[in-house]
Amino acid sequence: MAQIGLFSSVLFLLIAFSSIFIFRIQVWKSLLISSIFTLGIFMPFTLVFLLLGTAITYQIGNKIQSSFPLTGLGNGILIGFLIVYKLKESWIDHFILLDVEIWEETGIWQIVGLSFFVFNAISYLMDIKKKFIKPTDSFFKLMLYLLYFPTLHAGPLHRFTYLNSQFEQAKITEASFTNGMRLILWGIFKNFVLAQRLNQLLISLKGSEIAGWWTLLIGLVFFFYIYFSFSSFVDFFQGISEIFGIRLKDNFHKRVYFSSNRHEFWKGWHITLNEWFRDYFFYWQIKFQFWRTKPYLLLLLTYMLIGLWHGISWQYLFWGFLNGAWILLEKAWQLPKLRQGGLLKQSMGIVYHILGCSFIALVFIYPTLGDLWNKIKMPTYFPIEVWFIQRRNIFIFFVMFFIVDLYHLWSKDERMDSFLESVSPWERRLIYTQLVVSLFVFGDFSGGLNNYYLAF
Repeated sequence: MAQIGLFSSVLFLLIAFSSIFIFRIQVWKSLLISSIFTLGIFMPFTLVFLLLGTAITYQIGNKIQSSFPLTGLGNGILIGFLIVYKLKESWIDHFILLDVEIWEETGIWQIVGLSFFVFNAISYLMDIKKKFIKPTDSFFKLMLYLLYFPTLHAGPLHRFTYLNSQFEQAKITEASFTNGMRLILWGIFKNFVLAQRLNQLLISLKGSEIAGWWTLLIGLVFFFYIYFSFSSFVDFFQGISEIFGIRLKDNFHKRVYFSSNRHEFWKGWHITLNEWFRDYFFYWQIKFQFWRTKPYLLLLLTYMLIGLWHGISWQYLFWGFLNGAWILLEKAWQLPKLRQGGLLKQSMGIVYHILGCSFIALVFIYPTLGDLWNKIKMPTYFPIEVWFIQRRNIFIFFVMFFIVDLYHLWSKDERMDSFLESVSPWERRLIYTQLVVSLFVFGDFSGGLNNYYLAF
């Protein structure tokens, strides 16, 4: 969609840069105006809807400490918005007076970033109720927190105090601009060179006659595609924020794709979403006597809700159930200890987890479980024509993936901008050259800059 392309991000930066000359030291006002104008131009329906949600959150937040029922009312309204929107695929077809095809093609009905908006708004209200923070006296600062353009598109989720303190001190420096551009380059490289090529392979495999246990290959490709697609957007918007001295949280561990068990995987995958459910659901529920004696059941329920976060359907609910059950089985069988073993045990753990990921990814992407089961029980078949059509994509992906993994190993726990700052000038220039040349020579720009996770 055009709304989430590079152009909207460039427009956001241009408006922010221009308005900084007006507001000077109050850069947060420039970020607010830029977010509003960018959303208004590309996603007007999103802007109207989120402004309404912001007004509700602000009013309830200011009164929540003096009226207990407002806690449930505020959260209920926000979650209600999200549930109704998640059910859009069913209710939109009932608008018989509307041309549904036009709605679907133009994306008029799509509210970008609603999940991130609602979860951030709930965390704001819950933190006020718990007296961790006081209600903000500025409606516009709350608006910036909830409507901030980069976090609406890829998250990660943040608490109000974390972002607001940075908004108030936001400024552009030579270091912040350089670090931001490094992350933007890294994100664009991962998206166009790796994610988009995997997407082309995924489309070919899903459209082929592949059957039997070869179907797991679709899940494997999707697993790596979603990692590089989602994480590249996080890198990209971290870079945009870093330009203004705002450090968004990391949402992925670098080599999460080589996890040796499910517990380790979820510690490094969509980190802020997991932390949100931990802090605002699991810890909140475990206080009650009923759940104190059933923590594993509560854990299973938590993962089922994470599944429903992606969409309200039996498919996503079952996907969440499988994730929770997988972790509980690992706890019972003590499989997390594989990481503590030698190289052989760790390698076995990685293979075991990737096979499990491939299957669980199929549950995530297939329209129904019946369709998936029918595909798997068919006679095993691999369409060799896919290899001939996609062999260039496959070769480029493996070479580039090897390079990216080397960077991950080399940089250890450092974020890419900090890592590039720490290496010697000649190493830095060599990495820049490799990324830029690879982007222009091997980048796949045919599909545009698409964020798969905006569907959720």
